[in-house]
Amino acid sequence: MKKNIFLLAFVFSSLFSFGQWTQSLSYYANKCKIKIGSAVGGPYFTNYDTRTTFDMIVKNNFNMLVAENDMKYNAMEPTKGSFFFTTADKLVTNAYNDGMTVRGHTLCWHSQLPSWVNAGLTNGIANGVFTRATLMAVLKNHITTIMTHYKGLVPQWDVLNEPFSDSNGALRNSIWQQVIGNDYIDSVFVWAHRADPAAKLYLNDYSVERMGSTKGDAMFNYIKGMVDRNIPITGAGFQCHFGMPVDSTAMDKNINRYAAIGLEVVFTEIDVRILITDYDKNKAAQLALQADNYRKLIHLCLENPNCKTFITWGFTDLYSWIPSSMAGYDHALLFDKNLAPKPAYFTILNELALESQKTAVEDVKDDDILKIQKSDERIVVLSANIMSRCQVYDLQGKCIFTSDINRNEIEIPTNNFRKGIYILKVQLENGKVLMKKF
Repeated sequence: MKKNIFLLAFVFSSLFSFGQWTQSLSYYANKCKIKIGSAVGGPYFTNYDTRTTFDMIVKNNFNMLVAENDMKYNAMEPTKGSFFFTTADKLVTNAYNDGMTVRGHTLCWHSQLPSWVNAGLTNGIANGVFTRATLMAVLKNHITTIMTHYKGLVPQWDVLNEPFSDSNGALRNSIWQQVIGNDYIDSVFVWAHRADPAAKLYLNDYSVERMGSTKGDAMFNYIKGMVDRNIPITGAGFQCHFGMPVDSTAMDKNINRYAAIGLEVVFTEIDVRILITDYDKNKAAQLALQADNYRKLIHLCLENPNCKTFITWGFTDLYSWIPSSMAGYDHALLFDKNLAPKPAYFTILNELALESQKTAVEDVKDDDILKIQKSDERIVVLSANIMSRCQVYDLQGKCIFTSDINRNEIEIPTNNFRKGIYILKVQLENGKVLMKKF
């Protein structure tokens, strides 16, 4: 009980201390060079650019978005050879307009397949509709077409999703495994890499986060074999659909063993669910425990150099998949059903803020080095040294002005500025970076 009281006190002190940064996870994430993201679906598109609370939470908090369903097989290729990019293209365009990137999910999965692919199964067993050669051609075309379409635009992809069985860690008896064979896994990564050599490629699954678990060890051993076979894989995706408590010690060991073989780990679908009965008995205590578990997860990412992507599967309990899929559970995300930030939000914010203090460029105090002259019509930046680039960020970490220059002075128009505090970032000709608030 003392621990819970201490944690609640910490959360409320964070609320007070960091109140000015509410809805600004991306500000600190950018400073920490970490991706903080959310999965988004239908409500994102209906709220986009409406300046509603939902819209502003997304724009102010995340620097990476994931399509909840709109990049899955049945959405992208509903009819054989006919691809539907419209909705996914909107996500990519909107994200880049807002200074974000998009994470691709997913190219190959046993679930959410279109009916023309599922026609190859009868009661879950391959029925001969596809041969190994024809199904390989289908899957190769699907991956190559999508990867080529988004080449250079989507920097990370879950190439393969959930290939391992829940019971013994063996490969799942999917249509891909039955008809093509186990080597379909190597093939999908090779095809993806050929289509976009710069993209980072991951194998993503759930219940694989802990070192020492059957499924977690099976996935690591399989991926290590891929590395030994020189298959182009960047790392492992840990879905992180958790109850409480989170075993962060076993997770840390797992992250470290991936680092030892030169691979990344990404947290791809985080939610930390709460038993509804426990929530109803003591809401404050349960939210405090949840906040501490989220704190452990973001801390793992910040402390491990090979773990720099942190994605929650949605951000508000209003649209969470948990209540309909896991009976008796709810309240798993960072914002409640009224779109108010929960204690978990502030523990993540606090961890990012503390980390950013280690990595931030020191604010320039000497006006002889960097001067700012302001008026209602313009802002003039003057430097004692030649500037090669000048940028202005708002306090959410979004760049609202950038210019490559080669001189000591630049004039910035103020038409995109509102009343408030901004960060000026200047890179000098010699490579030195200067920052100044104004």
